[in-house]
Amino acid sequence: MTPAEVAVLAALHPNRTLTAIQIQQDSALTSWRTRNALAQLEARGLILPTRIRGRWRITTRGRVALAAKGRRFG
Repeated sequence: MTPAEVAVLAALHPNRTLTAIQIQQDSALTSWRTRNALAQLEARGLILPTRIRGRWRITTRGRVALAAKGRRFG
């Protein structure tokens, strides 16, 4: 997991629902890095889009991954 992916998971933790722009602002990433991290995390099932278009939330699997791997980057 990359530092950008950890930052995105941390922005969504514990149960926040945010837009890509909000995630970008909270994690201090560039737009490109944010979108890339979102795509990678969604592909692995660590985040999900919500019913409200353009918003993301962390999954249970994402919380476990953040707890296990986030310590390396914290």
